Amino acid sequence: MPRSKSYDRDTVLRNAMQLFWAKGYERTSITALEDAMGINRFSIYDTFRDKKGLFLASLRAYGDEITARQTESLLDPGGAAGIRIFFGTLLPAPSRKTNRGCLVMNSLVELSGRDRDIDAAIAANLRFVENRMHKTVHRALTSGELVSDRSARELARQLLSVTQSVLAFSKTGYGYPIAKAAIAGVLTSLLPPETGSGANRDRPKSPPETKMGPTR
Repeated sequence: MPRSKSYDRDTVLRNAMQLFWAKGYERTSITALEDAMGINRFSIYDTFRDKKGLFLASLRAYGDEITARQTESLLDPGGAAGIRIFFGTLLPAPSRKTNRGCLVMNSLVELSGRDRDIDAAIAANLRFVENRMHKTVHRALTSGELVSDRSARELARQLLSVTQSVLAFSKTGYGYPIAKAAIAGVLTSLLPPETGSGANRDRPKSPPETKMGPTR
């Protein structure tokens, strides 16, 4: 009878994801993963096969938990309001000392084109976000909240492109105001102006960074 593992897979995977997110793939050693996960390398290999397998599992976990949560507003309330909420909460507070950005975007910059499986995992996460954006843009076009001669798919891809640009630029002090300007520009160009006394009151603030928010 096989011996049961003395650790929780989801917990150690979450710890690995945090380390990859902070340091990137190449700068994360197996020794560092042992320390972060609280298990030895033999257990890592037994459960995840190798470092790449662990990284792929970390990308999936990031998508399932963080990307999915960060894009919930695109489904509820959805439409123009959902787009505003999404971009209104995309940037971290400027006072935050460290900004890790997005694990998927960081991995795209670091590893794109080097491994077919990693490329596929990154593409799956981006496609997940694009599809949620497409759904909410289609809803906004259908309801008349958004008026454009471009298709919902084209607009969704524009929003995805701006999102990834914002996540990359916002990691530096120089890029942060550029990221803010990009958000303001896309909202102004695509969405009708907010009206009513509650427009400013209801605008969401940047949430604190989640210690443990893509994807299939």
